[in-house]
Amino acid sequence: MKKMFLGLFLFLLLGGCGSTKTTPAWLIAGNQHLESFKHHFLTGLQPAAAERYFRRAVEEIKKAGDLDLLGKAWLTRMALQVAVLTDMEEGEYLHIEAARAFPANRQYYLFLKGDRAAVDRSLLPARYCAFVGAYRSGSLVETERRIAAMNDDPLSLLIASGIAVRHRMESEAILMAAADAASRQGWKRALLVWLERLGAFYDAAGKGAQAAAVRQRIDLMKK
Repeated sequence: MKKMFLGLFLFLLLGGCGSTKTTPAWLIAGNQHLESFKHHFLTGLQPAAAERYFRRAVEEIKKAGDLDLLGKAWLTRMALQVAVLTDMEEGEYLHIEAARAFPANRQYYLFLKGDRAAVDRSLLPARYCAFVGAYRSGSLVETERRIAAMNDDPLSLLIASGIAVRHRMESEAILMAAADAASRQGWKRALLVWLERLGAFYDAAGKGAQAAAVRQRIDLMKK
């Protein structure tokens, strides 16, 4: 049943999910609310509504007292914050971890925090492993390449880009890859964030023409 959360929780481990039993109402409702939260968060539609959807999802999960999924819900929220370069808020996550630790959840938390040395890649989703290796090595070129290789998974690409940029691995290639990924999905809030970051990058590099072109695009999107 927990496979329902694979797209939302980003890193939920597979296995033991072959049950044919009826899916409980709380799991269906939690899934729906988290999908709505993700949509509103990334598009920027009704920010207050996005938070309401998240709170509703949390309340549904609390009905079952499933601390694994509850932790994953908060990690999902943190991952989306990283994807749009906002401050990462732990919320209830650390309290949940203190009550019961789940190794995969802990490793994903360290991954989102950008803790290169502590992350155990074997407990992360496979799609992040190559990126973590490049990021840990400190090679900007290799990190760019691994991010670009995530092109078929736009949200994971944004998360990886956010981690890299927040820890001083920023380049035109990474910023453009993130902006393109957000653009393809119609994630307006995320796109504006990454375009603004790209414009600032061009300004700092003395590339006035490129910066002006990015600002024109931003202005047109905001009209």
